[in-house]
Amino acid sequence: MARPQVDLSQWAGLPVMATRKLKGRLPTTISRSTILIVISLISTWIFATVLVPQYKPTITSQIDEARQKLPSVSIDWSPNNDPRKNYNASKVALIIESEPLPLLVPLILHMIAVVPPDWRFVFIGSKKSVFTVGREYGIQLQQGLGKIDLMRLPSPWSIKTEEDLNRLYTDSRFYNEFLPGVEWLLTFNSESILCANAQLSLNDWLDYTWAGAARSDVKEFAGYGRLSLRRVSAIQQVLSFQKRYNDTDQEDTWFGKRLYILPDAKLANLTNQVFAVQNNISENAMGYHALGRGRNLDKEVWGKVETRKAALEYCPEMHMILDMKLEKERCPEG
Repeated sequence: MARPQVDLSQWAGLPVMATRKLKGRLPTTISRSTILIVISLISTWIFATVLVPQYKPTITSQIDEARQKLPSVSIDWSPNNDPRKNYNASKVALIIESEPLPLLVPLILHMIAVVPPDWRFVFIGSKKSVFTVGREYGIQLQQGLGKIDLMRLPSPWSIKTEEDLNRLYTDSRFYNEFLPGVEWLLTFNSESILCANAQLSLNDWLDYTWAGAARSDVKEFAGYGRLSLRRVSAIQQVLSFQKRYNDTDQEDTWFGKRLYILPDAKLANLTNQVFAVQNNISENAMGYHALGRGRNLDKEVWGKVETRKAALEYCPEMHMILDMKLEKERCPEG
């Protein structure tokens, strides 16, 4: 069978026509900018594929060396904004008062001004007394600065009576639970105050184990009263082997008898600089403890005009804690 014959002559001119059209679309001349672009692309390719792999170890070592010379910078994305960290956690001034007395706020603010600035304050009270103290702007400001904490003790702790306080101060759990990390404890109440005219700072007494008010009948120990500076480690040492029986000695007397025989304990006495004054009048005392806000002080001592005048001139802040009468109440008319 014979193959069919195909006439290709009609397609003979097709390549020539396609070539002519392609030449018409391509530029007849190449510009200088085009040549530079092509050369730069070729150079970049050569640099990236040939030169960089050869110098990469050297560059890496130089970068690592530069990093080692840079100072280290640490960024804390979750900073601790607790203002209480600005103070010495081992130094606390403590006041315990269950009654909502009007003098509490000015007394506390005065003590904050007199006590060295590295000390913190703790107020322990009842629901009413905590509210009375906490609602005042001056106290709220100090709370914001981390200077003072207001707290109520949970049950079964109680602060209603004098015996309650005796049991509180002689219970090691009180220090462990509510005053952790405290080594120096300044105790004061609504009947005691430090004087701004005192020549010594509270920090000048830190080497004492216990310092408070003196009694004329006990010259070896000046640690009585609620105004006292106490070393908590020594207190815990006594409480580790001694237990106070309820309704016996006052806590300051109880501690005094045991600290006196404790080795290496340094106790304030009548021969030292006076820390606090009750009835044993001394010059340049750190402060005063006015029993019963002055009503229970020794009348033979404080009944003298010269004694009262000298004390109030030296420590005018005592007016805050004394139960004083106005002139028109004290003196009859006419």
